[in-house]
Amino acid sequence: MTTSVFVASPDGRVDLNSAAQAIAKALGRQESSTTVFTPLSHTAGAAVGATFADFTNDEDAARAAILERCAAIDGAVVAVGTDYTGPTAPTELALNASLAADLALPVILVVDAAQGPEFAAAYACTTTAAFAKDHATVAGVVFTNGTAPTLNGLPTAALDGNLEPLLANAAATTVTTRTQAHFNFELMSRAKSEIKTIVMPESEDLRILEAASITLARGTANIVLLGERDEVIANAKAHGFDVSGATIISMNDPALIESYAAKFAELRAKKGVTLDQARETMKDGAYFGTMMVYMGQADGLVSGANHTTANTIRPALQFIKTKPGTKTVSGAFLMSLADRVLLFADCAVTIDPTPEQLADIAIASNETAQMFGIDPRIALLSYSTGTSGKGPEVDAVREGYELATQRAPQTKLAGPIQFDAAIDPVVGKKKMPENPVAGDATVFVFPNLNSGNIGYKVAQRTAGAVAIGPLLQGLRRPVNDLSRGATVDDIVNTIIMTAIQAQGETGPLA
Repeated sequence: MTTSVFVASPDGRVDLNSAAQAIAKALGRQESSTTVFTPLSHTAGAAVGATFADFTNDEDAARAAILERCAAIDGAVVAVGTDYTGPTAPTELALNASLAADLALPVILVVDAAQGPEFAAAYACTTTAAFAKDHATVAGVVFTNGTAPTLNGLPTAALDGNLEPLLANAAATTVTTRTQAHFNFELMSRAKSEIKTIVMPESEDLRILEAASITLARGTANIVLLGERDEVIANAKAHGFDVSGATIISMNDPALIESYAAKFAELRAKKGVTLDQARETMKDGAYFGTMMVYMGQADGLVSGANHTTANTIRPALQFIKTKPGTKTVSGAFLMSLADRVLLFADCAVTIDPTPEQLADIAIASNETAQMFGIDPRIALLSYSTGTSGKGPEVDAVREGYELATQRAPQTKLAGPIQFDAAIDPVVGKKKMPENPVAGDATVFVFPNLNSGNIGYKVAQRTAGAVAIGPLLQGLRRPVNDLSRGATVDDIVNTIIMTAIQAQGETGPLA
C-alpha cells in the first residue's frame, strides 16, 4: 500500500521545502514513485494544486482543484504545507490542518528545536492538539536544528536522522476524516466513473438551467431537459448558461406522447385509465419524465423546484414502484459535517410511520449509507433509551427495531435510543452498554416526519452541516424531489446523488 504524507510546520522560519525533500527521499527508498506536491503556491505549476489567488477568489473551487490534482498523481505523495509567506499567513496553521484533513493524509510536523528540547516538545504537542481540533491526524514529528525530544504517543526523529520508524507509523495511520470538500470530491469522482442520464422536467426555471449548465461543464451526468429546444437554449443563453450539451425533448412530440401514453394506459389499466386519459396525463412534466425513466431513456429524475413533493413522487409510486421487500418510500439527507458524513431519515415523506414503516426506513437507510461510503450503524431514535420509557411512541420505535432486526439480522441496529446515547460514546456506554451501535451511530432514523425535518434543519443551521437531499429511498429507480426553495448548489448536488443512485439500479422494470 502506498504511503503518502502531508508535511507542515507551525513556524515560518523552518525550511519546509528542504524538509519535504528529505522526507520524500526517505520515502522514495520504499516507494516506486514519490512526488512532492504543493497544495497552495504563489505560482501555478505541474505539481501545484492551486494558487493563493485562486484560493482567495474562490476557496471551494480551489480546494476541489487541490483534491483533483493530488488524486491524479501516481504513486506516493509528499504534500507540502504553506510557509507563512502568503496572504493567508495569520491563519495558516489552521489552513494547513484543514488541507491535510481534506486530502485525508497523515501529517508529519516539522518543528525547530533551536530553543531546546523542552520548548520544542511543548511546541510540538501544542501544534498536534491544534491540528486535531481542525480534524487533521499527526503521525509523527521531525525536528530541525537540534536533538529530537521524546513525545508520548508520537514517533520523533531529527531531520538528518533515521526517518524510517516515523514513516512506518504514517503508513499504519488510518485517517477516517471526511471533510465537506473531501466528500464533495468523492461524489464528483463517483458520478464521473459511470455517467448516467438525468431528466429534469422544469426547464422554465433558471435555477434548473444553471444547475444543468454546471453539471454538463463538470461532466458528472448527462442532462435531459423537457421543453421546446429553441426556447430553452435562448432562455439559458440570455442568462449566461450553456446547456448546449443537454438533450432537449419536446413534450409535444407526437410519437413520444403516443408511446408513453400507451404504456401508461397499459400499466394503469386495472385502475380504469383510458388511452385518452393517459395522453392528458403525459402533459405533466413529472409523468412524462418518470415515463422516460421507466422506458430506460433516462436513469433518474430530479424535479420539484416549482412543484410539490406529491407531484414528483406520485408518478413514481404509480409505475416505477417500490423495491421488492418494501412498501415504504422515505426521504434521507446526507449530513456532511466538518469531519464526517451522517445519514438522517425520514425527513421528507412519511408523516407518522408505523413500526413496519420504521423497519423499512431503517433497512433502506442501511443501503443508502453503504452506497455513499458510510459504514451503517443505525439508531432508531426516541425520547428514551432501551427499556427506560413506555408509551405508544416509544413502543412503536421498539417494535420497528425488532422488525428490522428480524428482517435484516446482519444490520447493525440500536433502538429505541436517544440522540445523545446514539452519538456520544460516553453516554452510549452508560445508557446501552451492550449495544456496539450506541455512541457510534452513523445513521439516524427519526420516529416521525416532524422530528426528522426539525432535526436535519437544526444540524444544518446550527452545526454548519451541509444537508444533501432529500434522497428518496425504496423506489426501483431514483426519483428525487427538490425543495421549492432549493439553491443552484442544492440542485447540482441532487443531480450528482441521483446519478450515483442510478449506478446501483439495474434490471427491467416491467
